[in-house]
Parts: sequence; structure tokens; C-alpha cells
Amino acid sequence: MHDYKRLFGIALTGLLSLTATPAAQIFAAETSVPLPFDTGASVQIVQGYNGGTHQGASVYGLDLVLTNGETSGAAVLAPFDGTIPWAFAPGEKTGCIEILATDRRYGAMLCHIVLDRPFNRGERVARGQQLGAVGAPGMVGNNGLAHVHMELHVGGRSSDIVPFSVTNGGLPLDGIDLPFTGLTNEHAMGGPILSTNALAGPPAAIAAPAPPTRGGTTPKPGSTTLVAAGCAPGQTPRFSLGFADLKAHLGDVLGDPTTCEFADPGGSGDMLQQTTHGLAFWRKSSNTPTFTDGSVHWALTPAGWVQWTGASIDPPTAAVPTSNL
Repeated sequence: MHDYKRLFGIALTGLLSLTATPAAQIFAAETSVPLPFDTGASVQIVQGYNGGTHQGASVYGLDLVLTNGETSGAAVLAPFDGTIPWAFAPGEKTGCIEILATDRRYGAMLCHIVLDRPFNRGERVARGQQLGAVGAPGMVGNNGLAHVHMELHVGGRSSDIVPFSVTNGGLPLDGIDLPFTGLTNEHAMGGPILSTNALAGPPAAIAAPAPPTRGGTTPKPGSTTLVAAGCAPGQTPRFSLGFADLKAHLGDVLGDPTTCEFADPGGSGDMLQQTTHGLAFWRKSSNTPTFTDGSVHWALTPAGWVQWTGASIDPPTAAVPTSNL
């Protein structure tokens, strides 16, 4: 994984002059789909419904860029709380991931992203959680333009694509209703639309019930003892080994443990531990204890403590040791 924002920088230059925001009905935020960018990001549609590559199963897809020209490497955020029905591996194919909302009414598919890590089927995500970064021009199937392709699917099924419009059986895009009337490349160069999403950490760990008692019976409802994720009965979350080193150096930045250590469900061999402020993890491949709050990362490397930002979960090769942590 690489820090694509640092390496490639600006994705889009010479953007066409913006047009005025089209007349549209404004909806409450809870009844619309937030944009996949951080708070206040100014977003423009560069390819609309029924235009260019948006045909067939993708007829109601939208291609989105940031109007400041810094789309490449920009953080891509989950549009709502929910689960992952499916996702490509980081850097694979067209870099797509589907997020199914908690109420399971709609799912949003986001493409041309270099995902931060493998996402497991059924994994929970929180609104605003960083999923990855926009791929640089020519990467993850973006045809030479750094952008996010976004679709709205009924029930999270890609075969049931709908426009971002209440009148067409969908939901507005960040408060803006974008109906389909049959025009070619409809809503292209529309906007800008300001994002109401906000960068957030991963969802809190779900406490798991204790295993059945020795006699084979399960405690009655209301009497179940809850055990933090990764903990054995009677064990409480605490930092040890490399995670204790992280706590000693980062202090309140790291927060307190909310789970015991647990193995990466993806089978990488890494060990993970959630905290009140983010995620601590030990990388088996590099023997590196690392912590991230979802935006900033810290790691204890053979060269010393390093700090960086961006999509990469591993320290950039050019990272300079930080002595004041």
C-alpha cells in the first residue's frame, strides 16, 4: 500500500468553469445519501446519468471530483452506517466497494478507490469512516481521471440501480434531488455540492456474550455476562508488549483499550486492538506496532517513532523519525 496523495498530488487540472447549482429540492440529511468526502468538500459531477460510460447497469452512476483539483489521493468516506456486502481487494480491478445501510433499504457502490485494507463480507462500517483514497490518474480503472464513481442500489443489489432522486425511487445526494428525465449525460457539470459527511473513526466493537456455562446451558436473557471482543472470560482489555509501547509514547492520543487483542479476520497474521480513539495493530510482515485515529498514523519502526497521514497503513519509506513523541 502506498500513500497515493503524497506521491501523485493533484489529479485534475484545468477543470471547466463551474456552473451555478441547479434548481433542486432540499431534503433533510437523514433522508439523503452523504457524499463520500469530508465535511465542506466542494464536489462536482463530471459525468452524469446516461452519459459516456454510464450505460446499461451503470446508467444512473455519477462521476465525482473535487473542485479544488485535489481529487487524487483524497480520503473516501463511508456514506452511512452499515455493512459491507462485498469489496475488491486493495488495488484490484476497478477499486469498488459496496456499503449497505443499516436499515438495508439502500446500498451505495463507490469505485476507483485504492482501499486502505481488505474489507470482509458483513464487516461493519460507520458513516465517515475512511475506506481508502481516490486512485491516481490511470489507476483502478479510472480511465485516466481521478474520480469516484458512485451508484445507489436498492437493497445493496447492483442489479437494482436507481437515480439519486425520491421521484425515481431513490434518495437525494447530500440533500440534492437529481431526477432522471431521459437526457444524455444528465446533471453533468452540475453543482458544486458541499459534502455534509465527516471523517470518523471505525465503529465501536460489539461486546460478545460469554460462552455457555460448563453445564452446557446459556445464561437467561438479562443475566448474560458480556465479554469485550477478543477477551477470554474474566479477562479485561489492557495494553501489552508493542501496544504498551504505543501507550507509553502516545498517552491520551491512543486512549484506552476497548477490546483485547484479536487476530485480523482477514488472515494476515496481524494483531489488532481497538481503543477509545482509534485502532492499534501489530504488522506481522514488518514487526511494527502502529496506531491510527483514522487520519493520522504513528508507528515504532527500527529507525524510531514515525508519524504520517494519508491512505497507507504502513510508514512511507521516506518517513522521518519523530523525536518529540
